Amino acid sequence: MAEVHGSGKIRWVISIGVGCLMAAGPAMGATNNLSGGIDNRFSDNAGRDSANEQSDLETRLNLNFQHLSDPGQCTSLVDMGLGYSYWHDNTFDSEVYTNGTLQGQCELAKGLVWQASNTVSHVTRDNRRSDTQDNLTRKNVFSTGPVYTLQLTQVDELQFSAAYDQTEFEEREEPDSDRVSGTVSYNHNFSDTLQGGLSASAQRTELDTGEELDRESAVVTFSKVWATTQVSGSIGKNRLETRLGSQEVSTDGITGTFNLVRQINPSSELFLSANRRLTDQTSTLGLRFEDFNFDLTESSAVEVTAARAGYNTRFSDGSALSTELSVSRSDYVRTGNREERSGVNLRFSRPVTELLSWFTSAAYQHQRFEDEGAEDDVAQLSAGLDYQLSARMDVRSAIGHRQKTSDIESREYDENWIAVSLNYRFF
Repeated sequence: MAEVHGSGKIRWVISIGVGCLMAAGPAMGATNNLSGGIDNRFSDNAGRDSANEQSDLETRLNLNFQHLSDPGQCTSLVDMGLGYSYWHDNTFDSEVYTNGTLQGQCELAKGLVWQASNTVSHVTRDNRRSDTQDNLTRKNVFSTGPVYTLQLTQVDELQFSAAYDQTEFEEREEPDSDRVSGTVSYNHNFSDTLQGGLSASAQRTELDTGEELDRESAVVTFSKVWATTQVSGSIGKNRLETRLGSQEVSTDGITGTFNLVRQINPSSELFLSANRRLTDQTSTLGLRFEDFNFDLTESSAVEVTAARAGYNTRFSDGSALSTELSVSRSDYVRTGNREERSGVNLRFSRPVTELLSWFTSAAYQHQRFEDEGAEDDVAQLSAGLDYQLSARMDVRSAIGHRQKTSDIESREYDENWIAVSLNYRFF
């Protein structure tokens, strides 16, 4: 449900290293897309404040680039966005923002691949505050390391991997981290459609706050494919130990993942994903689980249980419907606090003519904070039009309402907004 806003300056130093690796990839025949546009959004409560409501108009200039190289010894993928946000009545500072992913890998020898990636995203700092530009921070995650695959037999595979990860937040108050991990895994193909395996991993994370986290895990993995259904997952034992000064906390438990995608018919799909992990706020779980956010004001170590389910379908008249349900629970190890969240998202679109279509969406989210004994509810509704001006240019207009109610009166607000955007595809 979060509306993305930029924050602060761009950090590109780490990304340059990934870009150099990608430059080694083949350029001929690669897929490239470049688009840009302008977004204007007027709100009657831009700060989403309970008392001091202030209207403002935000104008954003956007530039987006996508690249996918041909298969080869080196491959690369780029999906990056760059923009500038300007608030006409100075509700927030005008800023440059960026988000997206760089990925690349090169085969150094038979079975040996070196991988690197860099992802920039915007995450909520405090889940109890309004979801505005001042409550977001840029999160930069860089990862690199080798993967060596040894083919034991036609159906048996042994894989060794190591990785170095660096997570940086733009705000100094948030904990940056350096992470080193190693994994060894064995996989067996029981058939063309059924695979299973075992893996063990160890991880050391050091935060700039002085806290250290050690995690060990032993996991069983599986995947199965049928004609219309794909299922994969894992289950295992995890142990997380955190140390800060003289304090030491150890937590262990059963963790796992589950993913299911079912093609009901050629135009309808059902999906389900679940994840239970012992991790920390600097991990990449939020990237994999979309709207999930850690509360960055809490302690670093956290036990997360999250699940998403959805249904997407397209009708014969071109209409499309998408629905999604989500639930999550975060147990913060050091403080013992718990945060629970559940939500639903609905979207429906329908063409009016070959060039014009309309859409409507609704969303609801419920949050519960155990330490406060407080509950928050956020509901929003929007509707709009999409019009294809030319083969490369389209325009979108939308209007919406957002409301937050809470047991804590100062967190409540109402907002009405209207937005118009123009987008152009250069190639």
